[in-house]
Amino acid sequence: MKNKSLITLLVVFLLSMTCFTCIVYSEQFIYGDVDGDGRVNSADYSLIQRYVLGIQDSFSYQYGQKAADVNGDGSIDSNDYALVIRYILEIIPEFPASSQPTPPEQTGNVTYTIVKAQNPTADQLDAYRRIEEAMETAVYYYNTYTTITKEIKVLYEPSVSTADGNINGTIRFGNKSYMNHVTAMHEISHTIGVGTTNAWWNLIVDGVYTGKHATEELRAITGDNSAVLKGDRQHFWPYGLNYASEAKSEEDLINHCRIVNAMKKDGL
Repeated sequence: MKNKSLITLLVVFLLSMTCFTCIVYSEQFIYGDVDGDGRVNSADYSLIQRYVLGIQDSFSYQYGQKAADVNGDGSIDSNDYALVIRYILEIIPEFPASSQPTPPEQTGNVTYTIVKAQNPTADQLDAYRRIEEAMETAVYYYNTYTTITKEIKVLYEPSVSTADGNINGTIRFGNKSYMNHVTAMHEISHTIGVGTTNAWWNLIVDGVYTGKHATEELRAITGDNSAVLKGDRQHFWPYGLNYASEAKSEEDLINHCRIVNAMKKDGL
């Protein structure tokens, strides 16, 4: 009986050690490790390549999207899988994204749903893939660098010349050249109230945004105590991401979020 008890205790101990190892392993995040197995190898390279080529539109690992963006520019493209193969061949010791500052814990709660046709055409499937990639990145930035909560419904409407966002939480993408994360972030700001609410229009006086919090945030970003946000009936600048070309670095994306978050505090 005593030996049986000892064996039982040993089995329980081994199982508990196994579970502990699994928990640590599953929480590990490594850039380039898109399948979440704790290593960066040819399997990860293949998955990123398939994603870029449109063969697959997502990763099974919950942090796959973030892990695949190894250069940290906010998008997943051929530059990323080129870096992965260089890393595997030990040509480079680390990925550019690995040396960037660790972002804060996610505090926002912006979610989205893509409204899809029941029997989508090849054109619609291509649009849904592009939109999902754009929205995933855009929502990541909003949820990491703002405290905003918003539920968004996204549609593909070919009749829309570019893209638009509404305070009712709807974003419509038309032209596929606008299906990128910069445009998506800009349209999210419209769903929050930028250019779409009475509160916004009341805050714009003679082309200048007059809200206290966003003005202070801009001055903190620029280090210029006289800096002001410019605005019109629909947009603001700088950091409004009114054109994709405005996003020259990840800092521009982060600063956009900081400004919109402060605008929310101003009453949007």
